[in-house]
Amino acid sequence: MGSFGNALPSKMHTRCTMPRRSEWRGASGRPTRRHHSMTAALLRLVQRISRQIGPHAADALVRAIHAWTIDPSNAEARARLVGALTDIARRAGGMTSKVALRAAARVERYRRSITSWERELIATRYAIPQHPTGEVRAAALETYLGLTDGAPQLVARASRPGVALREVSAALECERRMLATEALGPGERQLALQANAEARAACIQIGLAAAVASSRRETPEA
Repeated sequence: MGSFGNALPSKMHTRCTMPRRSEWRGASGRPTRRHHSMTAALLRLVQRISRQIGPHAADALVRAIHAWTIDPSNAEARARLVGALTDIARRAGGMTSKVALRAAARVERYRRSITSWERELIATRYAIPQHPTGEVRAAALETYLGLTDGAPQLVARASRPGVALREVSAALECERRMLATEALGPGERQLALQANAEARAACIQIGLAAAVASSRRETPEA
């Protein structure tokens, strides 16, 4: 179990202060133009749907996005989102139909890694204050919370849980710092910070369990 301590992030070496993927996380913690966020595209579609079909259709899409962002590998959540996007394409027509079908195809192809998850987390956090009020801002916050809630799954399903714990915990620590200065309302900030703290705690518990299991496998029977 001695390797578990090495999996925990050092406060002095997170991606906030030492960004290892500078092509998509700028020094400010904001996404660069070179990254085209999946969740940002879905949020733009929510805005389109709200105007063209109505708020109920937009709300249904937000709920499907939220469930999918927690665990994109979940077949039921993926099918639900693809179904929602396909239904929107049928109802909307025109350019919105094409956008929805493209989004459905991207959802089908999407496979989450720690890198892609962190990209989406950053882009979605940045999207929240881009909309002063309204459905799209609420959808962005809901999506951000879903992405944060999905962090423990990345550790649980990793082939090397200790490495995954270190990287995911570092990303969550960076997000915690950025949330303190992001242009969020008090209630929004509290929800995001609470989700962040719960995700970090769950990641550590999963990492600890994995370390214990690994130690038991490596210890020879008497």
